[in-house]
This record gives sequence, C-alpha cells and structure tokens, in this order.
Amino acid sequence: ILVGGALTDGGSVVEWARSLLNLQSDESFGACLEKASEMYAVHSTSPDPGPNPSSSPPSGVTMVPFLSGERSTGFRGGARACISGLTRETTPAHIMYACLESVILRLGCVMKLVNEARSSEGYIPSQGIIVASGNALGRSPLWQQMLADCSSMDLIIDADSSSEGSSRGVVMMVAGALFNRELGNPLATCNFEEPLLIAHRTKPNVTAQERWRVAIARQEFLIDAVSSTWNDT
Repeated sequence: ILVGGALTDGGSVVEWARSLLNLQSDESFGACLEKASEMYAVHSTSPDPGPNPSSSPPSGVTMVPFLSGERSTGFRGGARACISGLTRETTPAHIMYACLESVILRLGCVMKLVNEARSSEGYIPSQGIIVASGNALGRSPLWQQMLADCSSMDLIIDADSSSEGSSRGVVMMVAGALFNRELGNPLATCNFEEPLLIAHRTKPNVTAQERWRVAIARQEFLIDAVSSTWNDT
C-alpha cells in the first residue's frame, strides 16, 4: 500500500500570485519574497499564539489555494480558492506570504495523515526526512524552511533536478517490494536504496511546530466556513 496524497496547485500558486501582483521582473519578485522572509523570521521566533484556530497569521491574510480545485486531503467537489483577511494595509508581500504558507499547510495535512498511518509501526516523524524536488521549491529558501518547520523534519532538495522525484520514489518502493517477494517475504520492509544527491539540506526550527499546527487549524476553519459556497460539479 502506498500512503500519501497529491496537490493540484503548488508552484502554480506562486506563479499565479506573481502574475496577479505584477511582479514579473526578478527584482520586484525578489524584493517581495525578501519582505515575506522577514515576516516569517519574526513570526517563527515570536511567542506561541495559543490554541485559537482563528489566530491571525503574520501577514493577516489566510489563503485556501484551490485555484484548480482540491485533491488531497478532502477531494471536495467544486472547491475554489479563497483569500481572507484583506485590509487597506495589505501589501503584495502579505499576499505572497499567504500563498506560500497555504501550500505548506496543505502539505502539512497530507503529512499528518501519513504519520498517523505509520504510527502503528512505531514511526517517529522527527526521525524521518523529506526529499523534495521541483523548481519553485528548489529556488525558495523561505519555502524550504517553512516546509521543514511545518513537518519538523529535515528537508533535502534533490540535486538531480532532471528526474521526477515522486516517480523515482515509487519505482524504488516497487523494486524493493519485488525483491522482498523473491526472498519469500512480500510483507518485509522495503530495503531497496539509491544514493541520494543532495543539493541543499534545511533543518527545522523545533520551536515552530506548534505555530504550524495552529495555522493548519486556522486554514481548515476557513475551508469549512467557505465550502458551503462551492458547487459540487
């Protein structure tokens, strides 16, 4: 059994925001990301917000990133994107921050389900690693740090950018399963390994985990609030 999930919108959310906010030049886009990074640096080291799921994010803006509908984790028919919390003080950096955060929060929901499925095997999430690929994530240190912090795991960017990381991972698992079957134990743990080429490794900020848990609840709170307006077609 392969446990996991898939998102329809990831890097495309950032590209959509970049176009919407007219950040087409590398200079303007870079300046916007720098301001978002500054917001996260303050946010990740500030006092815990408490258990209130509606606690405001550092940007004041929360996004549901279903620009192309939803796959994991809810598979809700007719799902649409939503941005909440806009004011006169909202800046492009606030919206960009919300876009980056929103994708990480959906990944966090997927990882939560994976961790729950593996808990019966004695799996400890903090002892795992995330191996990631993709141009958008690979070019954004801020996004990498967010993902590491949300998951509480080391994040490794695959240096082999020419290959499909997810597809390669599935092939490795299948190869391991076939090898174990040949040994007469098809249910054995997959031991097939491939040398990993590491482009960059990001360590999680251990103090940020609770903030991300609250942020996931905040986004789910918004999804529940707006889902009644979605068509099921």
